[in-house]
Parts: sequence; structure tokens; C-alpha cells
Amino acid sequence: MIISRTPLRISFVGGGTDMKYFYQRETGMVISAAIDKYIYIIVKKRFDKKIVLNYSKREIVDSTSEIRHQLIKASMELLGIEDSIEITSIADIPSEGSGLGSSSSFTVGLINALSTFIGKNLNQKEIARLACIVEIEICKSPIGKQDQYGASIGGLKKIIFNSDESVEVSQIKNHNKLYINLESNIILLNSNITRSASKILKKQKDNKSDNITNLSSIASQVEVFEEHLKNQFFDKIIDDIHEYWLKKKTLVSTNVKNDLEDIYNKMVPDFCAAGKICGAGGGGYFLFFKNDNFANFNESYFDVKIDTMGSVIIYNNYI
Repeated sequence: MIISRTPLRISFVGGGTDMKYFYQRETGMVISAAIDKYIYIIVKKRFDKKIVLNYSKREIVDSTSEIRHQLIKASMELLGIEDSIEITSIADIPSEGSGLGSSSSFTVGLINALSTFIGKNLNQKEIARLACIVEIEICKSPIGKQDQYGASIGGLKKIIFNSDESVEVSQIKNHNKLYINLESNIILLNSNITRSASKILKKQKDNKSDNITNLSSIASQVEVFEEHLKNQFFDKIIDDIHEYWLKKKTLVSTNVKNDLEDIYNKMVPDFCAAGKICGAGGGGYFLFFKNDNFANFNESYFDVKIDTMGSVIIYNNYI
């Protein structure tokens, strides 16, 4: 049996600039962090020829051509696995429509586990590259590249997307207790609004001529935010997040924006200093920066810790 553990991610600034229609015009960049909420993929060898899949549904099939779960089908075919396998996925939190990159975390963890299963030793950047091939090229998901690299490679990092399809990842080093100070300031709050990221991103792509200017402005904010983060200028970080929220919400439809603004206005300024919706912008989790009055907030939320390991194999008894 092999078990992979892959973190979900939060992005602070730059989301949307990892879309191909943008980074082929201008360099895309995001700042994101892997977090301590995980997707686990369990892979076991079967001693018959069946393929058994356990996710929100259960599939028992004889060949990959019969698999309904497109990410599993594409990953197995990419890696040349034909049969005699059982795959199970488990998530720490309800992940569908979370805005935390769960689909890509699933794919990254799956490729990590499957490649280990067949004896391939892939580094984290290669796992992320293959996850992009599965999601974007094979399954035709209208998504960007930040989630795959954000999940596969741990830590707080800047990710750059170049027009030649290369991706650069640089860690923002944990100087002067940066991680501790950041973690003590942020929370995740579930909006309880669930919408398909793919549908939202497709709509944004269809309106790309209207979005390019806004995304250019978002990309220009990334390096400024990076400096504020490195120097722990939290007043400026909060201003940056608020500015990003104002830009990001222009990319979503009016009815979604109104629902999200109701939640935002409930939290800011009464309990939090600033916040933003995670992911494509259609729902899921908000990332909020707490203020001094947050101790009076009495609804459910998640504290956040930064995961430094990325996607890893935590159990392998086939060695």
C-alpha cells in the first residue's frame, strides 16, 4: 500500500495571471502557501485484473476506458497503468468548490502515489508539470497552473509563469518568525457558497479582453506584496489584500459578488481587517486577516498553518 499526502493551498495575490491567455502576453506570478489541510491518496495492488476506485462514488471496472473519473483515467493512462489497482481518496475538509485548489491537490497526490507505485522517482516540480498535463491538456479544464505547483511544492512561495510554459518557484524564506506571525493573523472561513471553478474560469477566459487590464494590475501587485511580506509590514499587507479583493471581485458575476460581499461586510471591519475569496472567486473559503476584535467572533472557522513539505509519500510498504 502507498499513501500520498498533498496539501491544499491559499493564494494571497496574483490569482488569474496563471491562465495561459494571460501569461502568454505578460509574465504571470502569484504568491501562495501550501497549508495544513490535506488530500490523501491510497493506492493498493489488486491480485485480480479489476480497477477499483473509491472517492465520492465507487467504481469497479475492467479497463481504464471504462473509468468515469476523468482525472484518474487520464493519470493512469499517462503513466501506463492498465489494471490490478485500487485507488482511494480522503480529504481533511469538504474540498469540492472550496477555492483551495482541491482538484489539483487531488491530481498531484494521485500522480505522486501512482508514479511511486510503478517505481518512478519524480521530483515535486515534475509531479506538478504532469498534473498540469492531466488537468489542462488531457482533461481540457479551463484552469491555470498555480494550484498544481502550489500543492506539489510546500512552503510560502512566489510562482512565475513564463510565455515559454516554464514555471519558476522561489521560496519566501521564514526569517524572523515570518510563518508564525503570518499564521497568527489569518483564518479561513467557509462561505458555504459552492460553484465550479472551471465554469467561472471559463467565463473569465471568454471575457479575456475585458480582464487583461485588470489582471495586469493584479500581476504588478505581486512583487510589492512580496516585499511587504518579507519585511512583515502587516499594515501594508492588509492594504494589499483589500486592494486585491476590490480587483478580484470585478472578475465574477454580479449575483456571486453580492453574496460574497454580504459575508465580507459581516467580517470587515467588525472582526477582521481585510480579506479575500480564495480561488476563482465564485465561493468556497474566504481568507481573512484578523483584527483586535476577532476574539469576539463566535462562529466556526479554520486556523491555518503553512505546510513546508508539499506532496509527500507518507507510507509505502512496497519498498
